[in-house]
Amino acid sequence: MAKGWQQGWVVPCMAVLLMCCQTHVSHAELKTHQIKAAYLYQISKFVFWPEARKQVDQFQVCQLGPDTYAGNLQKMTGRSVFNKPVSIRSVKSLSQAQDCHLLILSTPKEIPPKSLRKWLSQNSVLTVVDGEEYWQRGMVSFVLEKQRVRLHINLELAEISGLTFAANLLEVASEIHSGKN
Repeated sequence: MAKGWQQGWVVPCMAVLLMCCQTHVSHAELKTHQIKAAYLYQISKFVFWPEARKQVDQFQVCQLGPDTYAGNLQKMTGRSVFNKPVSIRSVKSLSQAQDCHLLILSTPKEIPPKSLRKWLSQNSVLTVVDGEEYWQRGMVSFVLEKQRVRLHINLELAEISGLTFAANLLEVASEIHSGKN
């Protein structure tokens, strides 16, 4: 009887323990998404766009690919960047992103760096990616370092696109790629 009691008790406890661990991971992921979305808004205020890009009705934040921010981008709606209201939209290709100010590349591995560079030379759009391995595609890369969200900045891509960053933003970056070795 004691053996049956142990078996009957262990399985439900393990199930509860596993659910708690999964909830913790989900909560951590949600918090990371929230931090990244908040960073995006702050970053956009420390980027200098050409004057022609400011002559618009809205500051457009676009996402190419699936929503990797778990709906947290919507929190930027109602805020403003260079006195323009922020709008959020999804795009299916780079050609649809020409009016965007900030473009999140959810699946950066699908975009060849050479094609992106050519497109950026004709469009002043800030590109954002997740992961250190995609720094050649994002002017801003979100990287987890010691379980904290950090920024890597690609100055070369920004220059191609006609964008510059405020010194304040560069100071908080944990790595800066200048393209000059």
